[in-house]
Amino acid sequence: MGDFFAHVAPLHGALDYHLQRHNVLATNLAHVDTPGFVPHDLARVDSTQKFAGMLRVQLETTRSNHIALGDAGAVTGRVFEDASAGAGPDGNFVSMDREAAKVAANQLRYDTVSAIVSAELRQLAFAAGDGH
Repeated sequence: MGDFFAHVAPLHGALDYHLQRHNVLATNLAHVDTPGFVPHDLARVDSTQKFAGMLRVQLETTRSNHIALGDAGAVTGRVFEDASAGAGPDGNFVSMDREAAKVAANQLRYDTVSAIVSAELRQLAFAAGDGH
């Protein structure tokens, strides 16, 4: 049973990462008319690397008899400025098309990971129900 949760924990981390990235990208779209605004993005970071300004969220057990998830589900990302679209006449670097494409790709990845998690949980329910 412990192996199952060790397998699902990184998927939980991936869902959290894509949710956080969606929030960053949505903020960019909200500032599409803000003069001089430079959009941001969230880059996934290897958990062994340390960066200034790194976002780190971990699962914690509140009781000793809970299932220990350790660091496997940790979400690590680094927020960075993405001025690659170039500035518009007002100095705003947000490109609606570019940000919309990033949101769509991020949503597709979130949906894919979510489908995998759902399949894993269905397998657990199947096993718990003795194959019924």
